[in-house]
Amino acid sequence: MNNLTVYVEHFKTFLDGQSKSAHTIKQYSLDSAQFIQFVKKNKLESITAESIEQYKIQLQENYSSITTINRKLASLKSFVHFLQSRNIMKPVDDQLFLPLENSKNELNVLTNKQIRQALQIWFTVYETVDEVEVQWMALRNYTIMRIISELGIKPSEVVRMKWSHINSESIRIISKQSYRDLPVSKELLRWLDLYKLSTEEVLPIAQQIDYIWLGLGNKQGEPISVKTIERLFKHVSIMVGYKVTCTNVRYFAIQEDMQKQDNTDLDLLFEKYGYARKSVLKERALRMEGDA
Repeated sequence: MNNLTVYVEHFKTFLDGQSKSAHTIKQYSLDSAQFIQFVKKNKLESITAESIEQYKIQLQENYSSITTINRKLASLKSFVHFLQSRNIMKPVDDQLFLPLENSKNELNVLTNKQIRQALQIWFTVYETVDEVEVQWMALRNYTIMRIISELGIKPSEVVRMKWSHINSESIRIISKQSYRDLPVSKELLRWLDLYKLSTEEVLPIAQQIDYIWLGLGNKQGEPISVKTIERLFKHVSIMVGYKVTCTNVRYFAIQEDMQKQDNTDLDLLFEKYGYARKSVLKERALRMEGDA
């Protein structure tokens, strides 16, 4: 156990061999190196249950975020299992790595009634206005909100959506370093088809553009930005009298799925909603329980 730092590099190579994401490899390596620095600084002779307990105390003293602490414990657990599998250290009880209870307030998850009211805002504009461009924009905004409420995707994923990524059964959602294919309902496909036809009438150039969500004005024919999505949610919030954001509409979709799964198998939802770490989804799930 003389050169502990070298084990972090070996651990990093091991994670890479397990096809872990670049984010996971980077974070687990940093967290493991932080633990090794703690061991060295405190002149501890080896990695034992006692040194891990001391490290947990130090984490709670230095970090206010329970989520951050639990993530570091998860990283450490993986690192320790790696060392144990190679007989570099003696086994320790996995109870040492149990996540701390998060006492944060419940998440602001919209109810079914609130979601219906929020969706109705842009739908009403679409049905009642006569100006073609305003009607088209309302249809675009309504369809965006509907997609987020059904698929639970992020604004950054919405703006990357392309027509070539849609088929009769699924939509490919592009994240920064990966993608996932999500099942899509027939009703949602019908709204997308309607929006596509309307877009090609208002913006003929759209027939040459693969991006789904386009802008008007100075940004005519260009993909919209996350700021555009934030503005359309802000307008809805003003109209309904309560806060409606992409985040709490996304949480609504996640909670709906959790209830269908009886909150028992979050692993099935991990990839669907694009979380980088399962611990984050589990933490969100615990905070949603009061609203379920």
